[in-house]
Amino acid sequence: MGVRLGTARFTAVNADPSRNGANLGKPALTNLNAHLAAVMTRRLIQILAATALIGAAHAQSAAEPESVGDRFNRNNAPQGVQLGPWKVTPTATLRGGYDDNITTVSENQSASTLVQLRGRLDVTNGEGQNFVNAYAEVDHTWYTDVDGLDHLNARGGAAFQVAASDHVTLRGSLGVATEEAADSADEGIIVAGSFDPYADLAKYLAVPASLGVTFDGGRYVFGGSADLLYTDYDPRLTAGGVTVDQAFRNGTNIDLKARAGYRFTPGTGVFAEGQYNIQSYDDEAANSTGWRAVAGVEFEASRLITGEIFAGYAAQSYDAGTEVTGLTYGASVDWFATELMSFSLDAKREFGAEQTEILLGLPITTAVTRDNVRLGLEYEPLRQVLVRAEGGWRQVDYDGQDRTDEGVFAGLGIDYAISPAFQVNMDYRYDQTTSEVAGDTERNVFMLGLTTGY
Repeated sequence: MGVRLGTARFTAVNADPSRNGANLGKPALTNLNAHLAAVMTRRLIQILAATALIGAAHAQSAAEPESVGDRFNRNNAPQGVQLGPWKVTPTATLRGGYDDNITTVSENQSASTLVQLRGRLDVTNGEGQNFVNAYAEVDHTWYTDVDGLDHLNARGGAAFQVAASDHVTLRGSLGVATEEAADSADEGIIVAGSFDPYADLAKYLAVPASLGVTFDGGRYVFGGSADLLYTDYDPRLTAGGVTVDQAFRNGTNIDLKARAGYRFTPGTGVFAEGQYNIQSYDDEAANSTGWRAVAGVEFEASRLITGEIFAGYAAQSYDAGTEVTGLTYGASVDWFATELMSFSLDAKREFGAEQTEILLGLPITTAVTRDNVRLGLEYEPLRQVLVRAEGGWRQVDYDGQDRTDEGVFAGLGIDYAISPAFQVNMDYRYDQTTSEVAGDTERNVFMLGLTTGY
């Protein structure tokens, strides 16, 4: 079961993708599959989620419902080494596979077999409502048939949670990541009236931080949080040889949230949430401030269906003079259908900005609205076998332009736990995007790997 932070829900399994293969389970993916996600913004949010809630399973009540994937990972996790109050768990993963469109472009695709090696170290102290956790992870990907795309990623972070009193809980996190990843198919820029896709991987530094407090009086619940994300991207190279500065997304994004809720019964209630964000980038045209006001319900039906659904209104105002307003929504629902099968639904709408064109030598930044819907399935036919499947839809609407990009994706994964120390993982993912401007793209990735831990 996940840990709720504002209106977002993150699951402990996502904190350790190396224990779940390509981790097509809810809601995150491994590094490679994250490259296949709709937009890079989503990937950065996943980094923040993994940093903030590593080891969150320690905070989970034993009475809470547990997804099939969470139970499988808990039952088949390495034992780790106990050093006083600290538990140290090293893991390593070796994977090989094939990617038929590494940079996700509509023409002149780069295809190659690949090898990926990952090492990870988790350190935990405490359980229940009080814990301190840290992790460090490094992975390297080699492409056998393509030059210039091999890359090394590194990330790490620490998180804490403490019960300050019977009703007040404090939490915080700090992380850092340096990565190279493929953007979505709509990433590129219009030069001289023609779309010119990026031909390289996006290389960036991300530093997420979070601090939050929750008062839970049983019937009344109040909370607040502050999230910060600093990003710094290297310039990108297009297929046409144009170097594009990424100033429109180099900077800081700050989100402040406040939430109040009332429970009719344990697990069932209503809530209202307000959010204010400040986006400050090197490209001042991309600077913006925004707000969001939503109301929703959280529910728990016979402990088989849990989650929350909300809707409201949001506005994002850009220094360049553009303003995007409209309906916003979100949903996060889990259905524990049987002891061996569980389903998940995640949906959300976000506002952002992209640099879409170079006109007379000057970049043009456009406001965008992003919609994402994802369905997930976890099935455990045998105690040592986990089957994962997912499918979803996404849309990016460009304000002031006759452009709307749409995409669908699907994935299938199988984990076989030979023992707590060894696990075999197989993953396949299909990604398709339709765009009248960027062109239509398809991508298929197959991976097979072995994870070992101590």
